[in-house]
Amino acid sequence: MIKTVLYRVKWFFLLYFLQVILFNHIHIFGYATPMTYIFFFMMLPSNTRHWIYVALGFAMGFLIDLFTNTPGVGASAVCITGFCTPWLLKLFAPSGYAFEEPFEPSSRTMEWLPFIRFTVAMALVNTFAYYLIESFSFFNIGFLLLSTLLSTLITVVFVCGIEFLKNGTSKKKAP
Repeated sequence: MIKTVLYRVKWFFLLYFLQVILFNHIHIFGYATPMTYIFFFMMLPSNTRHWIYVALGFAMGFLIDLFTNTPGVGASAVCITGFCTPWLLKLFAPSGYAFEEPFEPSSRTMEWLPFIRFTVAMALVNTFAYYLIESFSFFNIGFLLLSTLLSTLITVVFVCGIEFLKNGTSKKKAP
C-alpha cells in the first residue's frame, strides 16, 4: 500500500512540475495550452472516493495557481474536473465492467479507444471550466469555445503521449 501511495505522489508532483515548468509556457496561436495534470486523476483507481478527487483537484489547482498568477481559476477548474471524474469513468469504463473490483484507468485496462474518449471528456470538462472561470462571462463566446477546443485537442495529444510512454517503458503493470 505504501508503494502505491508513493507511486501516486510521484506522479502528482511529476505532472505538477511538468505543467508549471513546461506546459504552461506552450500557447499555440495564443489559444491552446496543454493541461496535462488531468492525467493524474485519470490514473486513480476506480474505487477512489469522490471527495478524494475533489480534494486532490483543489491541491493540484492551488499549486498550479501559485505559479501561474491565476488565483482560484486552476483550483476551481480542477475541483470541477475531480468532481466529474467518477461519473466520466463510469461512462467510459470497459464494457460489461461491474465495478466490483477496482481497476486503474489506462490504455491497457480500457483499450485505446475508450481511453481516448475518457481523455477527451476529462480534458473538455477541465478546459471549459478553466476558460469559463477565467473569462467569467459568455461575452466572448468565440474565444471561449476556440480556446476550449484547441486546448482540449492539445491536452489529449500530450496525455495520450504520456500514457504511451508510461505503458511503453514499464515492464509490468503499475501498482
